[in-house]
Amino acid sequence: MDELNISVEEVCKTIHKSRDFVINAVQQGMMPGSVVVSKTGIRSVHIPRKAFEAYMNEWNTSPTDKVIQALFKKYTKE
Repeated sequence: MDELNISVEEVCKTIHKSRDFVINAVQQGMMPGSVVVSKTGIRSVHIPRKAFEAYMNEWNTSPTDKVIQALFKKYTKE
């Protein structure tokens, strides 16, 4: 196990998505990491663990928490 990188399988389990979803998200720049496509079409994926953890921490707290707080403030004012 590589401490600096996180496997695609571990990411799949964390976000409850398929392997293709994770690889496509990295390839499209929606998730941190890089994808190298070989001449035969095989995709090799590199996802830095710290970048993934930072992505998840930011993704889990916004915008949902902000939206809930704004709605709460709006509907609790008299």
